[in-house]
Amino acid sequence: MLFTDELLKPLQITTAGQPALVEKGKPISHAEIFNSARRLAAHLQNLGFARGDKVVIATAPGPDFLIVVYAMIMVRGVLAIIDPEMGRENYRAKLRQLDPRWAFVDGRLILLQEQPLLRWIIRNVAIEIPRHPGMKLITTGPYVPLMQPHIPLRKLKAKAIQPEELTETTADEPFLITYTSGTVSEPKGVVHTYHSLHATISQIVRLMGAPEGQRVATHLPSFMLMGLSASIPVYLWDYAKDAAWKLDFIDKNHITLLFGPPSDYLELLRECEKTGRNLPKCLQHVMLGSAPVYPAFLTKLIRHLPEHTRITALYGMTEHLMVTAIDGREKARWQGKGDILGKPVEGVKVSISEEGEILVESPQLFARYWHLDSRETPHRSGDLGYIDDSGNLILTGRKKDMIIRRNMNIYPGLYEPTINKIPGITEAVMVGVYDEEKFDEVVWLVVEAENPLTEGEIKQQLRSGKYSIDQEALPDHIIFRTLPRSGRQNKVDRQAIRREVGG
Repeated sequence: MLFTDELLKPLQITTAGQPALVEKGKPISHAEIFNSARRLAAHLQNLGFARGDKVVIATAPGPDFLIVVYAMIMVRGVLAIIDPEMGRENYRAKLRQLDPRWAFVDGRLILLQEQPLLRWIIRNVAIEIPRHPGMKLITTGPYVPLMQPHIPLRKLKAKAIQPEELTETTADEPFLITYTSGTVSEPKGVVHTYHSLHATISQIVRLMGAPEGQRVATHLPSFMLMGLSASIPVYLWDYAKDAAWKLDFIDKNHITLLFGPPSDYLELLRECEKTGRNLPKCLQHVMLGSAPVYPAFLTKLIRHLPEHTRITALYGMTEHLMVTAIDGREKARWQGKGDILGKPVEGVKVSISEEGEILVESPQLFARYWHLDSRETPHRSGDLGYIDDSGNLILTGRKKDMIIRRNMNIYPGLYEPTINKIPGITEAVMVGVYDEEKFDEVVWLVVEAENPLTEGEIKQQLRSGKYSIDQEALPDHIIFRTLPRSGRQNKVDRQAIRREVGG
């Protein structure tokens, strides 16, 4: 049967000579992924999979990940992505809350747990996939000898079986759960429906442009799905390889589109600066998302990009994946205070509350948090900002990151973009730590720098001149270090910084 589901349509379109995915030089067609997903869906039905069953996935980016995702669409499962590197107790709390019936897990992660001699490694890399009562385990990846009951995915996707009739989804059915910040006792699972996910993918596909002649390189599962949805061949690269290898990979495979957080590009830019080379001329478009995009980073990126290469910086959140977009070169030139995010994309309504919080609503908006029955509309983003006379959204900070010192509200997001423009600074983060002796918050500026800088030099820049900030926001202390990062998107871990400077 042909599926009319919008999320499955790209797999049912055959493009002569154009692969869906290329992994280690091996092309994989849309039809191969679709047929494998169809067989997996049929086997899952035969094993008792019911519409609405909850599923956990922890498998490496690649064909198996895509096959599982598309099979879940076919059987109408509810798929939860839980990062196995989040720590044991955090993972267990999410499993308890979700209570999944199925799990697709890379067999190598299970092997690490089953072998006593490898448990020391588990403690160091912080990976664990705990057993959960009643959960059926299907292993992905290469064959490994395991003791606990499991079903290898390779057997299910290879063996033909007659599927039952698969009904079409309703737009408001939950499909994807992505966990964001929350306490261990009450994890925060963001639920997206088929409708909200398709609305987001449609926006990003529109920004990607016509697929003819395009090729995207990535190592992130979400960007694999975006590429396939846009009918653009996806080239998986080994993220563990060094920057020189990656630059050669882009050139050799004629990659036209890169899509990822700014942290993915830093090592490429450092390699360019070290060797005097630039990013390959085949690059037509660089899309940046999933983390703040600072002018200092953009200035460095522009210096090593071909002049014809477009840059698109996206702003969004887990609950509403795409809110605004702006040309990266325009963003780099902007000299105002705060962080310019651009205009809302089509169909998105942005407003500002009386407290200055950014409110968002559109068909992309998530359905609810998993542990709650409903959500507010519009969604309170937790970000602070305003809309300027040109209709651009300007970010001034995070509500939870606000520092209160001497009855003054200090929003790091208002000042960090200016500080990040100081030559030599790669990225700087402001945090507040309460001092019990002063009965007030102390402002720390943590700086990651490439060129030798001193605390005095930075303070002088902040007091007067081109990079000056409000006197009330001047930091009490400045320290230099590599910024700690965490999570799938490699975002700066402000909590870790607060713990460190707070002693």
